[in-house]
Amino acid sequence: MLVSGTASWLARLRQDLARLTAEAARVHWPGPAPGSPPYFNYRLEHVRQVERHAQRLLASCGGDQEIVLAAVWLHDRFQPQFEGPEHAVRGAAWAHENLAALGFPAQKVEAVVFAVAHHSDPPGALPREAKEARILWDADKLAKVGPTEVAAFLCSAPAFADKEITFGGIARQGLATLKEAEARLGGFYFEASRHWAREAFAAQRAFYEALAREVGGA
Repeated sequence: MLVSGTASWLARLRQDLARLTAEAARVHWPGPAPGSPPYFNYRLEHVRQVERHAQRLLASCGGDQEIVLAAVWLHDRFQPQFEGPEHAVRGAAWAHENLAALGFPAQKVEAVVFAVAHHSDPPGALPREAKEARILWDADKLAKVGPTEVAAFLCSAPAFADKEITFGGIARQGLATLKEAEARLGGFYFEASRHWAREAFAAQRAFYEALAREVGGA
C-alpha cells in the first residue's frame, strides 16, 4: 500500500520530530534572535535523508511502505541531536504505546517497534525476514556517507569548540574519517545500498582529497 504524504499518522510524526529537533537544535545552533529557528537542524536533515534513501530502497527492493516510513520518523525521536542514550529502545517503546492511536494500522505496529529497536544493531544482525528493519538500517547508514555527510560536517562544526574550522583543518578531519567510512561499505543488507554507498563514498573522498590538494595540507 502506498502511503499518502498527508496520512494523519505520518503528518503527526513529521510534525512532532520537526518540533522536537528544532528545540534541541537551538542549543547547538541558535538563530539570530531568541525563539527564532536554529540555523541548522542536523537531526531533522538526517531523518529527511533517511526517508529519501528508504523510498529508493522500497522502489528497488520492495517492502511495506507504511512500516518503513513510520520507523524512519521514529528511529531518532529520542536522539533529537547528538544526545540520546538508549534512544532506539525508547523510540520502540513509544511506537508500541502510541502509534496505533495516531491511526497507524495496529497489525503493523510490532514490525515498526522491531525496526526502531534494532536500527543501531551491528551489521548482519537482522534476520532475512525483517525486510523493513533492514531497509531502515541501510537507509540510516546511507545517510551518513557521501555528500550529505560532508554537508553535515560543515554545517555542524561551528557548534563544537574542539573542531578546527579552517580549510586545512576541515581537510585533515575529513580525510581522517574516510578509513572508518570505507569500512562500512560492505555491511549493507541490499546490493542497491552497497552500490549507492560506494558511489557516495567516492564523492566524499574526492571532495576531501581535492580540498587537501587545494590547501596543500595547510
